[in-house]
Amino acid sequence: MMRFYDRLIVGLAVLGALSLAAITALIIVDVILRNTGFRPFQSTSAIVEYVMLFATMAAAPWLVRENGHVAIGSFVAKLPDGLRVAVGRLVLVVCILALALLTWRSAAVGMEMIATRSVDMRSINIPAWVLYAMLGGGFFLMAIEFLRILLRGETYSGAGGGH
Repeated sequence: MMRFYDRLIVGLAVLGALSLAAITALIIVDVILRNTGFRPFQSTSAIVEYVMLFATMAAAPWLVRENGHVAIGSFVAKLPDGLRVAVGRLVLVVCILALALLTWRSAAVGMEMIATRSVDMRSINIPAWVLYAMLGGGFFLMAIEFLRILLRGETYSGAGGGH
């Protein structure tokens, strides 16, 4: 089960990166079409917005795993070792609780969108629940990653973002 989960996290990060590459290509094609007198795709802007949300939520759990999210360590670094560890664990608990709340809220709003059959209307129409599913999934997986860090007795440093 853990192998599947680990592959899921890495797979989502890769999919998020590939989706950013795809929208980069889409934007380039759109600009070329505009500047050569051809009619650009009407849905480019909406697709880019949806994909950016997806890419963010897909890659975020992997970034937690890799210590790649922003963390401010200057204040914590000045604390004595015991207090630094305690503060680090407290921050992990706060992150887990905040992400659990965001997961719950995303799921609740998503269920409401399903019940009301709401549609996000832009140049393309997408069922509104899809947006909340992306948010809820990303928040849930980030909470799991922070929980894994806590259960291993580690603290989050954000040091992986500097590589």
